[in-house]
Amino acid sequence: NEPAERRAILTTRILDRTNPDLRMSRADKAEVGFEVDMGEGSQLAVVAYADRIRGGVGVVSEPTFLIRDRFLVDSSTIGTGRPPGVFEPPFARDTIPSLIDRPENNLQLRSSGVEATAIFPEIKPLKLRVAIAAAWSKSRLVSSGVEFSSNFAEFQLNERVPRAPYWQGTVRTGDRILATTRIIHHQPNAGLVITGTLQTYLREVRVNEASTDTLSFTGYITRAGKLVPVPRDQRTLPQFVDLRVSRSGLLIDPQRGPVDWLFSLQVTKTLPFDGRLSFYAFNAFDRRGSFGGRTTAPRLFPSTRFGLELSAPLGLAWGGR
Repeated sequence: NEPAERRAILTTRILDRTNPDLRMSRADKAEVGFEVDMGEGSQLAVVAYADRIRGGVGVVSEPTFLIRDRFLVDSSTIGTGRPPGVFEPPFARDTIPSLIDRPENNLQLRSSGVEATAIFPEIKPLKLRVAIAAAWSKSRLVSSGVEFSSNFAEFQLNERVPRAPYWQGTVRTGDRILATTRIIHHQPNAGLVITGTLQTYLREVRVNEASTDTLSFTGYITRAGKLVPVPRDQRTLPQFVDLRVSRSGLLIDPQRGPVDWLFSLQVTKTLPFDGRLSFYAFNAFDRRGSFGGRTTAPRLFPSTRFGLELSAPLGLAWGGR
């Protein structure tokens, strides 16, 4: 208990996290759409798409183990005023199961959606035009890796626990609807264009698809870092009673983003000699968004940003004989 009498032996190991078998992902995309010119500068365009990424690069927790040496000390008497001496070589060794984060082509992503853009005729008395773009998208991300309990660190440090459960990777799905409305005011005689952009987040749902009951484990990891699968029909046997624990650290309830909006403003003025002066204000009302909760997805907006841009062409003449 006396700090002057304590002694620790630290061992450092360098582990290689590279993956020589890592390769490029493959993406396939299908798209179909149409555009309609409704006259007077108004248009309607609709596009439907379906994307697929195979062999996406993710990070897997690769199980392995480290060797821990155990040493005898010459004295463990408290009150001597000195740390104990250590006898070498070690009298015993055991293993510490470890997880190494390594890149791997273990992700499959499917996404689909519909995008629509409508530009309405100009309201001539106000010199105003309205354009609306809306997008609905869905995604499904599947990982071929395995996942471990959030209490894995306790299993690492407690040598009396011979094994710990692991689970199949989580399937993550998402669903989003976003609309962007632009109101554009022109003053041709003054060379002025004022654009207000309103982004509206109408729907955002994230879901983790995974079983959390006590029989959902895929198998167990040993203290030597070996994965041992357990068939589903054998998980109720008495020898696996220590593995029948609820899966923790996983959000199963759907997370829904709040309906929210964001407004930005841009003013552009033409200058002589083809110059231009622009002012912009992103998130003009300084909306903060939401920090989220157990069933509410966080959505935080950057604070207000504004700036001024001045551009003018630079003409150079070159002559000679």
